[in-house]
Amino acid sequence: MLHFILGRAATGKSYNICERIAECVDNGINPILIVPEQFSFESEKRILDRLGDDGAQKVKVLSFSRLCDEVERSIGGICGKSLSDADRLILMSRAVILSADDLKVWGKYSRSSGFVKMLCDTIGEFKINAISPDDIIEAVKDTNDSTLALKLSDAATIYGNYELLLAERFIDPNDRLTKLYYALENNDFFSGKTVFLDSFKGFTGQQFRIIDRILSTAKNVTVSLCENIYDTRKYGVFSNIRHTRERITAMAKAHGIDC
Repeated sequence: MLHFILGRAATGKSYNICERIAECVDNGINPILIVPEQFSFESEKRILDRLGDDGAQKVKVLSFSRLCDEVERSIGGICGKSLSDADRLILMSRAVILSADDLKVWGKYSRSSGFVKMLCDTIGEFKINAISPDDIIEAVKDTNDSTLALKLSDAATIYGNYELLLAERFIDPNDRLTKLYYALENNDFFSGKTVFLDSFKGFTGQQFRIIDRILSTAKNVTVSLCENIYDTRKYGVFSNIRHTRERITAMAKAHGIDC
């Protein structure tokens, strides 16, 4: 079952989540609470104040990055060296040089350190939003803007070569949630669990994919969102949150889950 707790700021959504978690613990259920990294301490403190030491130990408070750590501990770590920011720049520079002969627009920038830094940021955004080189190639087919098509083609070429270099023996930190998505495919980490997601203003493409995995195996999932259900304007203040709710609802329906 998928549940939403909706309301504007300071209407008691997190308090409601905390009370539902307390009810779970009272009923012998050990729930999982997923919150943004910056809210981890505050959420743990709220749970501790409400449930005390013994009760709080029965609740897992995780961010998405800490969720990666939990799953890796349960199934074993992933082999490979995790890249630092400097490592990513070096590897991206190699990818640009490898791609130079195939670049249609950006070839003249292949030796520019500023260009390489920009590519690190751009491809990092692609990864966070679960966009692969193949997705970019598909986007090329759908655009009528010839200049944009050439730039997208160059981006896909560099991105593809960067992925090939990574595959040798490295791990890009931006890939952690993507690897978690595939790790959860045959893992029962969330099987039969009660899961709460609180304090998020929205989700990245990678996070949406993890939520899809959670929905497919968890017994109950509750998501709190800062939304005014009476504001139905197409481009209103809460329109992005409404789209987030609709996307999660569609995921649930795809798995035959009631909302």
